[in-house]
Amino acid sequence: MSEVVAGIRIPDSKLARGATDLLREHGSALLLAHSLRVFLFGAIRGRHRDLKVDHELLLYFGAVFHDLGLTAKYRSRDHRFEVDSANAARDYSDVLERTVPGYRTDFCDLIAANPLGG
Repeated sequence: MSEVVAGIRIPDSKLARGATDLLREHGSALLLAHSLRVFLFGAIRGRHRDLKVDHELLLYFGAVFHDLGLTAKYRSRDHRFEVDSANAARDYSDVLERTVPGYRTDFCDLIAANPLGG
């Protein structure tokens, strides 16, 4: 059963748990807590603005993966951490593409564009 925080259901599918486990394995407790807050704040903000999310996993994955490039496993010397985060997401998103066809590229591009504010 999934947890509900401030009226927002935390995704608890096999894919969501896998992404969370990946972050838990390679990140820190602080990074995990930050990423979950990003998801919750984004979902709450969207709810207040009456925005509809095509697929809740996309918002959740974006939050979980957006800073993964800061970890030793995914950090590179030749890219910004946002690009490293997108590359980590791209590796995992092969699974996402089979679940939500057509979203893989947009999802990874949005993570890489994180600092652009768009």
